[in-house]
Amino acid sequence: MKATYFADTDTLVLQFTQKLVEDYVDVGVGDLMELDANGELVKITIEHAEGRNILPGIEFEKLRGGTVELEQIDGRWVEYELVKVDT
Repeated sequence: MKATYFADTDTLVLQFTQKLVEDYVDVGVGDLMELDANGELVKITIEHAEGRNILPGIEFEKLRGGTVELEQIDGRWVEYELVKVDT
């Protein structure tokens, strides 16, 4: 599974497979499930994720490259860029 958080739109995308999306199911205000030809789950898009306190404390991939780790401190999500250091 790959989780990507878009801070500018407060959108969380959970990608489960790389299969071709054949169908879309609207499951709520701004929430969308994407299914393959067999009806299997490919991706979930969750709008207003931070505002609904849905963001889990896991690593997210940044769109511009690199990764960030999100952590909730005093009720706010804080992101840290993870940098690989060669020794």
